[in-house]
Amino acid sequence: MFVLLGAQTVNAQGSASSTAPSNQPARIDTVHPNTVLELPYSFQSGSLTLPGTLALPATYAKPVPVALIVAGSGPTDRNGNSVGPLKAQNNSNLYAILAWQLAAQGIASVRYDKRVIGDNIQKIDLPSISIDDFIADVAAGARRLAADRRFSKVVLIGHSEGAELVLQAVNRGAPAAGIVMMSGAGRPITAVLREQLSRQMPPEEIAKWDTAFARYLRGEDPGDVHPGLRPLLVPVNRHFMQTWVKYDPAAEIAKAKLPILIIQGGHDIQVSATDAQLLEAAQPRGKLVVIPEANHVYRAATTDDQLTQLKLYNDPTIPVVPALAPAIVEWINNLK
Repeated sequence: MFVLLGAQTVNAQGSASSTAPSNQPARIDTVHPNTVLELPYSFQSGSLTLPGTLALPATYAKPVPVALIVAGSGPTDRNGNSVGPLKAQNNSNLYAILAWQLAAQGIASVRYDKRVIGDNIQKIDLPSISIDDFIADVAAGARRLAADRRFSKVVLIGHSEGAELVLQAVNRGAPAAGIVMMSGAGRPITAVLREQLSRQMPPEEIAKWDTAFARYLRGEDPGDVHPGLRPLLVPVNRHFMQTWVKYDPAAEIAKAKLPILIIQGGHDIQVSATDAQLLEAAQPRGKLVVIPEANHVYRAATTDDQLTQLKLYNDPTIPVVPALAPAIVEWINNLK
């Protein structure tokens, strides 16, 4: 979740990225290369069918590892693109690009549209939705992949809120050989969100937010709050937020019994290096990889300035940092 008041936008998933360095790799295409085969792939979660895309190496002769790519919060689709409550666009195409890069190195993946995307939103009761519903969807996808004989092992890759979802899913029994937590919070969302707001608002506005958010979680009218934050306090999302704030990532990762790769960008303005360090400290068996130049959506950034970082979020042709996919591929290939 990312809030940018200066532009009067609230984007429930993505951050932004900075102007690319002059020595950045050539711009990338927005369609998959001919070395990748893409097929429709769906799975059942309760009464819902969640549609997705399977990316495979164009030629393969034996079962290959497969990753389930789990999106961040808000209206973020299978490719990593979204339109936030105040029309803040995130067109990074991050998950599609990552899927293609994994396939080019022999690892299949499935990325899917969450239950709040597309036709399924008409089939659910939004005011009653909880974080448990999204965790159940991850587990359903993992089970579907584990039963597919084309795949040798299943890994769950979660980005932003998706990092929290894959962690909770495996702790509740989802089958996986390991999980990758990209840009995952190490603190409850209340603390992360407050930190984001504190960088942008004076203390008196933060005090209003603290009161309003507490009232909101209790089911009361939030009262006086900065107008740019009202989309975060709409009644339809209240139950989801009430369940999300209970989640403590550090406590959850301490319970995990499988290999975990933690990836953090050095210029991430949504989730800090502190979060990654908290996760690593709570689970010493986890492996932490810091990509110094990366921001929250893994574009090269030279500054933490929010408005500067916004400039790259609507351009999916800007390359993902080159260190991301190789770090994931090497880790997956070393899993037992």
